[in-house]
This record gives sequence, C-alpha cells and structure tokens, in this order.
Amino acid sequence: MRLDQLIAAHTPYSRKEVKLLLRQKQIKVNDLIIAKADTKVQPEQDTITIKGEPLVLRPSSRYLLLNKLAGYVCATEDARDPTVLELVPDALQCKGLFPAGRLDKDSKGLVLLTTDGALAHRMLAPKRHVPKYYLVRLARPFSTTYSDAFQAGISLRDGSLCLPAETAPLPELGDTWALVGLQEGKYHQIKRMFAALGNHVEELIRIGIGDLFLPPDLQLGSCMELLDKDLEKLLNCETTFSAKLQSLKKNSSYLINVTT
Repeated sequence: MRLDQLIAAHTPYSRKEVKLLLRQKQIKVNDLIIAKADTKVQPEQDTITIKGEPLVLRPSSRYLLLNKLAGYVCATEDARDPTVLELVPDALQCKGLFPAGRLDKDSKGLVLLTTDGALAHRMLAPKRHVPKYYLVRLARPFSTTYSDAFQAGISLRDGSLCLPAETAPLPELGDTWALVGLQEGKYHQIKRMFAALGNHVEELIRIGIGDLFLPPDLQLGSCMELLDKDLEKLLNCETTFSAKLQSLKKNSSYLINVTT
C-alpha cells in the first residue's frame, strides 16, 4: 500500500499534507527517513512514525470508498461478472467486506465497501433520507420540464411512483449533462425516470452520498480508506440539493475530473 494513502486513511492528515511532511523529513519507516509519497509499505509489519510518534492503525470495522469501474457488479460474489471486491488491493482486503447498497453494473463512481452492517443499514434505511448524487449524461438535451417532473414524483412505466427527487442541468459539461439527487434506490431508477420522460441515460456516475463526495484525484477502479470525519459526512442529510448544485457549478474542474 502507498505510504501517503495509508497515513491519510489513519490520521487527520490529507495526502497533500502528508507530502509536505515528507518534504520536511518528518516521516520514517523502520527508522529510515522517507521522501517519496508512493513508497510501498506493509501496514501490519512496518513501523511508521510521524513527527516521532508511531502511526496507530484504525481497528475494528473497515470503511473503503471505491471509485467503481463500469462492468463490475455490487456483490460479494457473482457467477457471471467480476465484483467490486476484485478492485480492492490485497493490502485493504479483509474478511466480511461487502458493498453497502447497489450501483448498476454499467455505472461508475462512488461505492462504500465496509464490514459494518449497522452503518450500512443506517445509510440505506429509507426513513433516514440519506441523499445520493449522480452525474447523468443523456442521449438528448436536458429539458426545462425535467426538474418539475422529478419534484412531483415520476410515475414509471410499470406504474410505480417514485418519491420526489431533484435534477438540474449542468451546462458546464454540455447540454446533455445533469445532476440528480435521490433519497431512494429502486432498480435502475434514474434510467427509468428519464425513460418515462422520453429520454435515455447514456452514462451515470455516482459522485456523492450525504456530504461525502468522490475525491477528484481518486482514479477509476481505485479505493481509499475512510476516516471518522468521512463517516460523519456520509450520514449528513442537511445540505440542500441547490447548495450542492451551486458548489459543483463553482468547481467546474471537479466536474471535468470525475467525468473524464
């Protein structure tokens, strides 16, 4: 496992701050000063110190944020398709790891992998209303009628009714891109919602759950360990869709990073 990823996963330091500490010669592995952030370490075997203090690995449950590739299914095992667990490097593998919730096989983006069933239940429980955010590329341009239709609750072609949801165009990416916010997770829901409105989803990327968003530097197919502060963001339901939308619009570089 990379040294900067390990330290960022088990301390309050960001990966950027870890690199600064390395330049300041504040990090040692087995009593040797380390200069490179991508130095490979064995967390359970190597002795790592930061400013003279030993790195304490987080115990008990494991929480990983995965930037899922298309083509992988959210399951612990599958007879036909590769699973998201196959994207987890050996250093982060552990017994009992499972994906909390679903993301369609052909979709990309944020998936929480954990051993903590209680947290997964809290995140997925309908009564908690934890929002999930998606970037969606449509076959045809976004219509101004879509936002009102989502807020009213889309009636799907099978007759089932969706809870009120939110969507808005993202002209920063083009006239076919939109942000979607949901608080439920029916099978292929976003695809079916746009199909009911006469459009077709070409690409879907989950970028956020609660206030926890996909880091722009986490490459497709990669994962990272989460800290306690990240878990608090995961269950936050207070930030509004409009606030999230405005934040994304002000950070067009983020949108470009997660869609390319």
